[in-house]
Amino acid sequence: MTLEDVRTEIQDIDLQLLRLMKRRLELAKLVGEDKASRNAAVRNIPQENKVIDRYRGFALENGMNPVYAEQVCRVLMQESIEIQAAMPRPSSRIRHIAIVGGYGKMGRWFADLLKDAGHRVDIIDPSSGNGLVIEDAKWADSVIVSVPISRTGSVLKKLDEICRPETLIFDVASLKSPFIDVLKDMGSRRRVCSVHPMFGPSAESMYERNLVVCDCGSEEATDEAIELLGNHGADVRRMPVEDHDMYMSYVLGLSHAVNIAFFTVLDRSGIDFQDMKSVASTTFNKLMDTNESVALEDPYLYYEIQHLNSNREQMLREFDSAVHDVVDAALSDDPRAFKELMDRGREYFT
Repeated sequence: MTLEDVRTEIQDIDLQLLRLMKRRLELAKLVGEDKASRNAAVRNIPQENKVIDRYRGFALENGMNPVYAEQVCRVLMQESIEIQAAMPRPSSRIRHIAIVGGYGKMGRWFADLLKDAGHRVDIIDPSSGNGLVIEDAKWADSVIVSVPISRTGSVLKKLDEICRPETLIFDVASLKSPFIDVLKDMGSRRRVCSVHPMFGPSAESMYERNLVVCDCGSEEATDEAIELLGNHGADVRRMPVEDHDMYMSYVLGLSHAVNIAFFTVLDRSGIDFQDMKSVASTTFNKLMDTNESVALEDPYLYYEIQHLNSNREQMLREFDSAVHDVVDAALSDDPRAFKELMDRGREYFT
């Protein structure tokens, strides 16, 4: 067998693999249609674990690397589940939903998701050109507020005046502390909660993405929001609204600050980006993937996330202290302090 013969056979095998992957997705779609018809959960974690074990077991039995086999399995499962999660499904209750600010990127994302689930969705946004105004929210069963953080509180107050007492109302803002008093007041006497999708409008689905649902005093509203949004493949985390921004000071505030500091140092280095990339290490390239995306985000939104979080000062003090600790440890002739920082990081992640 010549080298060309070998390459031809490999090509044939690759085509067979792709055809089998296509067939696998077709079968996964049939499973998804069954789940949708029964309004069953998209994800079945025990079944997913069985599939992973099957791949790893086959790899071990046949002299293959089980880690790579698992990676292949996860890629196939992710595509299957994303297809299933994006499939229209008859909801247990068809709702009339108004999205205030629904012409923005995240508002449109939710509009598409909920329309596909069979709900009637009204976009209330001057940019939509449909003539609907906030007063039209009074006809809706559920109202989602998807406006900038600085405007969310005033919109909620307006909806409090307009909407019927039984209407479910929730925002999808990245922070809650700027209007937490409004949320808690409304949550104490009507169906109000607060939601935070931990992903952006570029997400193809909710698969393996986090969805935070905050209880603002109305357990009924929290349950209702989870029922509405929780069956699309997301990992739902329920928490008191008071806890939300403490977590976000690290999850959003710290991660953004670290990335901004990183590209600020690079910018001030005087070394051209393309020149820097030509000598980049694996670690540097991994950081750059995230770093570039942060640099392209809306600076005013990122400023609001830093500035409007009532927990910002504690996190920023800890960040500043940590940077000084790293600098001091790196400059010290004694490696013990540096090693301790590394050891504590290793312990944190295990």
